[in-house]
Amino acid sequence: YRSQAEHVRDELTAKALAALEQGGDAQAIMQDLAWKLTNRLIHAPTKSLQQAARDGDNERLNILRDSLGLE
Repeated sequence: YRSQAEHVRDELTAKALAALEQGGDAQAIMQDLAWKLTNRLIHAPTKSLQQAARDGDNERLNILRDSLGLE
């Protein structure tokens, strides 16, 4: 999981740096980077939580909540 997250980080950082080098608006680029990074990193865990809730799988929900530090 960590290597996947690092790959996403590196990919999105490279795109943001390229946009900055082309003279893009720094604030907009940074906001876009933060939004995309957040969405990419939380997508899979969110889908797993939703599926566990739909399935009524309380054991899996508890494991996911503990793993993700949710209350």
